[in-house]
Amino acid sequence: MTEFFSLADKVVWITGSARRVGREIALACAEAGADIVVHCRSSRDEAEATAAEITALGRRAILVQGDHAVRADVRRMVEEIDRVFGRLDGLVNSAAVFPRVDFEKATDEDFDRAIDSNLRGAFLCSQLALPLLRKKPPSHIINLVDWSVERPYRRYAAYMAAKGGLATLTKALAKELAPDVRVNSISPGPVLEPADLGDKERDAIIAKTLVNRWGTPRDIVRAAIFLLGSDYITGSDVVVDGGRSLA
Repeated sequence: MTEFFSLADKVVWITGSARRVGREIALACAEAGADIVVHCRSSRDEAEATAAEITALGRRAILVQGDHAVRADVRRMVEEIDRVFGRLDGLVNSAAVFPRVDFEKATDEDFDRAIDSNLRGAFLCSQLALPLLRKKPPSHIINLVDWSVERPYRRYAAYMAAKGGLATLTKALAKELAPDVRVNSISPGPVLEPADLGDKERDAIIAKTLVNRWGTPRDIVRAAIFLLGSDYITGSDVVVDGGRSLA
């Protein structure tokens, strides 16, 4: 059974891997045998700590820093990956923001920030990393979407538009990049609590899952490792929401 979970000698780039879910995915990929490209935009201290944990596991790690929604920054980061590793077997587009704002009050800046972080960044990273991903096919792109694309939250219109676009981009790239690159998405449900979530609201969300608990980053990690090791799955979305979408 271990062969199904081995990423031995693979190279995986996880955007937004200084903290939160991205960090957990990076560490899990290292535990599964992969060398890791850690990415951050501004959280350098945390990214360096993540890279240090990966090297302590006996895997190689490099840190690339830049805005994943700026083409010049992404090009520079990809060049660094090519210089160090000369290949890329997996790209996990994890970096994201979750801005909460009333639609009537949303500004152009609010909209642009949501689109840039949640959609444009995945587009640019996938596009510019493609030559490396094609060096040793099959390789993998995984996009972190959101279960609520089908049942949007209130007060998150810009975020929902971006994640909806990312869901469509996943399927489009699965077709366009076949057969060399497998492209899939993961749609987390209640996993990381927003900072402004109250106890009553939190309890109400838990009650609407089928498993009666809040999710953890490890739940997302397991799905990511599964997809990175699965060569016959592409164009699919793995919903990791504890049954929330059925409630």
